[in-house]
Amino acid sequence: MEETVKTVGVVGTGVIGACVAFSLAQRGVRVHCVERAQPGGLTTDVSFARLSAYQQPTYPRFELSHTGMIEHVRFAKQFASAAWWHPTGSLAWSDAAGAGGARTGESFVEVVDRLSAWGYRAIWCDAARVNREWEPGIAFSPAQAPIVRFPDEGWIDGPQLVSALIETAKQSGCLRLWNGAVEDIEVHGDRVVALRLENQDRIEVDAVVNAAGPEAVTVAAALGAPMAGAVATRGSLVIDLATDGDPVKHVLRGAEAHVRSAGPGRVRVRSDQVDACLPAGIRSEPGDEIVKDLLERVYGTVPALASSTVERIRIGTAVFPADGFPSVGALSGVYGYYEAFANSGITLAPFIGRTLATQIVTGEIHPLWARCSPDRLRVAS
Repeated sequence: MEETVKTVGVVGTGVIGACVAFSLAQRGVRVHCVERAQPGGLTTDVSFARLSAYQQPTYPRFELSHTGMIEHVRFAKQFASAAWWHPTGSLAWSDAAGAGGARTGESFVEVVDRLSAWGYRAIWCDAARVNREWEPGIAFSPAQAPIVRFPDEGWIDGPQLVSALIETAKQSGCLRLWNGAVEDIEVHGDRVVALRLENQDRIEVDAVVNAAGPEAVTVAAALGAPMAGAVATRGSLVIDLATDGDPVKHVLRGAEAHVRSAGPGRVRVRSDQVDACLPAGIRSEPGDEIVKDLLERVYGTVPALASSTVERIRIGTAVFPADGFPSVGALSGVYGYYEAFANSGITLAPFIGRTLATQIVTGEIHPLWARCSPDRLRVAS
C-alpha cells in the first residue's frame, strides 16, 4: 500500500478524525477532511473528555485505554504548547454502599485494587487530607468515604485539540477541509476510488477513513457495508457552568456527580446516575427535572457551585461497537476502506491516529488492534 495510497478522505473531524488526518499529513499524505459541522463541534465538544482507563472491566480494554493515556504524553511533546492537555490528576470516591465497579457487583475498593494490580497508579487518601491539601470545596458524603487519587489522569479540551491539529496540517499544505455530508463512497472493482458529497462534489481518493462517530453507521451504509446490531449508543447530559474563580483543580469522579474545570471560570459536570435515566434515543432538549437532578447532585458535591450560572446544557451521543472495543483498521474485501470509531475516543485518539496512519501507509497493523477489526461488526451474508 505504500506505493498506492497518496490521497485519503477522512470522514468526520472530531478528535479521532483530526488525529488520523494530522498523522497522515505528517507522513506527506494528501488528506481531504469531510465534516458537516464545525471541526470538533459535535460529539467532541460535548464529551466530558476525561483522560482515564478507570471504567475498563477487562485487561485487554484497560490496556488500550492505558496505552492511549501514555500516548497523550508523547503526543503533547510534539508541540511547543499543548494547551488542550490538562494532566491534573483525578479524585474518585464511592457512595456509602461502596458500589462503583465497571463489573457487575464489583465494589469501589475492588475496582481500585484491580487497576493497581494492572499497574495503574492509585493513591488512597482520606477526606481531611483532600480538603486540606488539594480540594477544600468538596463536600464528601459520608465524611469517612475512602478516596483515591489517580495522578496520571486528567482532561482534554477536545475542540482546542482538533483546531490545533487541523490548522497545523493545513499549514503543511497536506490537508483540505470540505463542508458537507457523504452521500456515497465510490468503489471500482474492489477498490475505493472517490467520495461523493450530498452537494455532488466528488473527491478522488485512494482510501477512506470512516471516523464519523455517531454517523459512522450511516457512512458505512454508503459503502454498502452495514453494521446492524453490532453497535451501541449512549447518551450523556453535560452542563457547563460559569463560575467565579476556579473551584476545582482535579477531575472529580464523585459518588453523585463528575466535575472538572473547563478552563478559567468554567466547569463541566455530568452524572452516571442521571445518564442512566435519560430517555432512549434522546439527543437534545433534556427535561427540566433531569437538569435539576444533575445540578442538585453537583451542588451537593461542590457546594460553591450553587452560585454558578448555567452556561450550556447539551446531550452528547456516543456510538461505539457493542463489545466495547474500538473499530480500527481495514475492512476485508474493500481495498482502501478503514474505520476509526470508539468509546472513550478522547483517550484513544492520538494512538488511533498514529497507528492507523502507519497501517494505511505501510500496511503494518499494531498488535493492540488485533481484536478491533471492522470485520467483526458486519452482518453475515
